Amino acid sequence: MLETATTLLLAIHLLAMNVASAGPLAGAWLATRSRRAGDRSHALDRGARKTFGWSLACLAIGALVGGIMLLAPSAGVRAALARFPADAYWFAGSELLFSAACIAACVKLIHRPKLMWLLAAATATNLLYHFPPLMAVFGELAANGDWAADAVLDRPTLRRLWLRPEVLSLWVHFALASIAVAFAAALAACHRVATSAAESVDAGTARRLAGCALAATVLQIPVGIWLLLASDQASQQAMMGGSWPATIGLAGGVWVALGVMQSLATIAWGDDDRRQTFRACVLLTITVVFMSFALRSSRSANAGPAPAIDATAGDAQ
Repeated sequence: MLETATTLLLAIHLLAMNVASAGPLAGAWLATRSRRAGDRSHALDRGARKTFGWSLACLAIGALVGGIMLLAPSAGVRAALARFPADAYWFAGSELLFSAACIAACVKLIHRPKLMWLLAAATATNLLYHFPPLMAVFGELAANGDWAADAVLDRPTLRRLWLRPEVLSLWVHFALASIAVAFAAALAACHRVATSAAESVDAGTARRLAGCALAATVLQIPVGIWLLLASDQASQQAMMGGSWPATIGLAGGVWVALGVMQSLATIAWGDDDRRQTFRACVLLTITVVFMSFALRSSRSANAGPAPAIDATAGDAQ
């Protein structure tokens, strides 16, 4: 029961951070498009503001859920936490506050495109550079303390671990997922703010948002294969039939992702309506839930002991 609850929390955390990471880019694009949209400029401007608002809310939700997950009663989690120096947590907190400030400023500067784009890009690069590889390393250590031999993970050590294939592939996969989820959410935001037929999402906007989400989703296929091949043998065997939760998670995620691509392709080809957008967003959510089960279950298959931590080494940092 605890494992299921933790996996669902992971899915919520991932979805929230997907929107927070790439949502500002989608919002900035909508704001830029609104300035040359004629009669629909007001609707697109509201859609951009809604997207920025959702991005900020998702950043708060992602940080909160991530914090709750760190409090899980798990020896592996506690051992992994102990291997990071104290300044790593202060740095992570400051990065989250910086990103929140940038997103909030995007709304205030929505009519100053250069500054808005600068802040949106700063948010995306900040969140996508620091947190996915850090969380990938933490997840590996929480499942298997022998994954890395270093007792204390300072910044040079972390950068070295980030280049390991299992971390790098998951990092790229998360970045692509962020684009897919955030741009689909931006399209949903445009539908949400439309109060009349005159404010409905124009075909060009819908096609471009869905096209970006579709391209990112398609690219996740080869990256997903890379991620599978980069995983250790125990994790591969778990997803290939050795563990039914991991196998069902992977197979179910791939199957539902086909439905995501079908919905996004339909929108990108010009057949957009609220129901198709809603279907794409729901299927994206289900895909993330399935893949979260696959990720956690496959890591559990390779679980190992947490190494003893030298308290004096941690204090020295």
